[in-house]
Amino acid sequence: MRNNLIFMLFMALVICVCPVIATAQTVDIHTSRTVIAQAGSAALSDQDEQRPVLSIAPREIDLGMIQPGETSFAEYTFRNLSSGALEWSVSGPEGWEGAEGRELKSVISNQVDYLRLEVTVSSYAQNFYFDQSRPTALKTILKLEAGNRAIVYHRELRPGSHRLALRVSSAGGQRTIFVAFRIVAAQEKPALHLNPQRVDMGLITSGKTLSRRINLTNKGKEMLVWSVVRPKARGAAKQTGFRNARYVSFLSDEPSRNKDYLIPAHLKGTLEVLGTWADQDGYPKSKGAVSSMKFQFYGTGIRLYMQTHSTEGHIAFYMDDQRLSIQDWYAGDEASQELILAEGLALGNHTLTIVCREGSLEIEGVKISGVDVQRAPTAWMNVFPISGTTTTETDYINVRIDTSGMDPGYYADEILFKSNGDDKIAEVFVEIISDASSKIIDVFLYSKDLDFVFTSNPSAESKRFVQNGYVKEGIAFRLFAPQTPGTTSFYRWFNPDIGDHFYSYERDGGGKKLDGYVFEGSIGNIATSRMTNTRELYRWVHPSTGRHYYSTNPKGGTSLRRGYRFDGIAGYVR
Repeated sequence: MRNNLIFMLFMALVICVCPVIATAQTVDIHTSRTVIAQAGSAALSDQDEQRPVLSIAPREIDLGMIQPGETSFAEYTFRNLSSGALEWSVSGPEGWEGAEGRELKSVISNQVDYLRLEVTVSSYAQNFYFDQSRPTALKTILKLEAGNRAIVYHRELRPGSHRLALRVSSAGGQRTIFVAFRIVAAQEKPALHLNPQRVDMGLITSGKTLSRRINLTNKGKEMLVWSVVRPKARGAAKQTGFRNARYVSFLSDEPSRNKDYLIPAHLKGTLEVLGTWADQDGYPKSKGAVSSMKFQFYGTGIRLYMQTHSTEGHIAFYMDDQRLSIQDWYAGDEASQELILAEGLALGNHTLTIVCREGSLEIEGVKISGVDVQRAPTAWMNVFPISGTTTTETDYINVRIDTSGMDPGYYADEILFKSNGDDKIAEVFVEIISDASSKIIDVFLYSKDLDFVFTSNPSAESKRFVQNGYVKEGIAFRLFAPQTPGTTSFYRWFNPDIGDHFYSYERDGGGKKLDGYVFEGSIGNIATSRMTNTRELYRWVHPSTGRHYYSTNPKGGTSLRRGYRFDGIAGYVR
């Protein structure tokens, strides 16, 4: 009896415990399977993330109309949406000579790459020698460029619409991009074309002579017959009040290395470029992911003359750090454009900033309003030759000006070209300065912590500055030579205890307490009131440290260095 009771208790215990064990085993198995499933999913996710992905924008570009003798440009943006480097290649369109078996290769290493495309249609004269049996078929050249590599294909195409397919291959798969354009037959009527149509003679000393050249070409097929109309004599009363805008060209005559754009000497105090700007026949052309340009001017408005090479880029314009709302700035069929950026500004110093992202932009120059420009006297200009005929060649028109007897100031004039096609006007601008004001001095900036030292004699002082830990930052502004009318000496002091340089055109410091400051002499002459083509040199002071900061930027002391208080205008510089 007792044994039976023990046996029944044992069996009850087994029945209660076994389901628990079974349930635990089931949970462990399920958990194990869940972990495995999650691990497999993570592995697939990692593989999916590591797979290269190539994005191209846009997929198709329409270049519009291309006339014989013209070139159109486009640019595609390639993005690597995965990590690491991605190699890609593009092959030319089918049926084009030089395309079979030839590819352009590149590697995206910084997430973004660019494919630049040029389509050039030869003129009828060039095509005639290329294949006399097919005079209406035009040799068309397709150039693809990425990085420092380029590949060229060519084919004869007749006038009409064309659409090319370009195959792009990469580890992320294949893509096809397209470019469309329309070749229009050369117009029969002769068409006069001037380059440049706005001539900036730059700065010239009164009494001197200067020459520039205008290229005259015929955009039509028939012979162009042209002539220059000599202006009638103008009285002195009609010479003033000619217009209130002057033109400033960005054309550089500086010899360029590596095809980089170099700022002309007379614009180094007002024009600043950042990023990569290539030299396009002397004009700046943006190149690369981000390129920016700053231009300082004195006036009430500004308009920009430019050529767009890609409508897919993003161009932003800023006036005095405020973004401008410019809609459809690249609209229109013409490549060369005039864009009004600002009007009705307060007369004074302003800064235009241009930021170009993922596009290509070529800038010719700007026209600044709010400046009194006089019409030059009739006898000041000589143009030769004054007539000619042209079919496909280029005629070179020499423009020579003589400023003898002309007072300093801004001058402009017009050259009227008449032809059997259409008429054109070429504008000529010049700024005449006195012989004394033409002697300007470069002033270099050296900085150390929050101390800024200016010198016009870096060859004598640079070694000492560098040894004391100062860093050379380039030309800050320009001063005038001694004895220049309207200017006076600009003095420098240094306080070694607080590490501060102070500047003033008053020998006693103009009310500044100079205790602890050591007088270091004059660094050049500064204008005490506004002169032609000068700008303010602003001064700020920090109330706590006593240190000073100088800049030609009116917001330089507030936006860049907190705690500084505006302390007036130190003078006027170039």
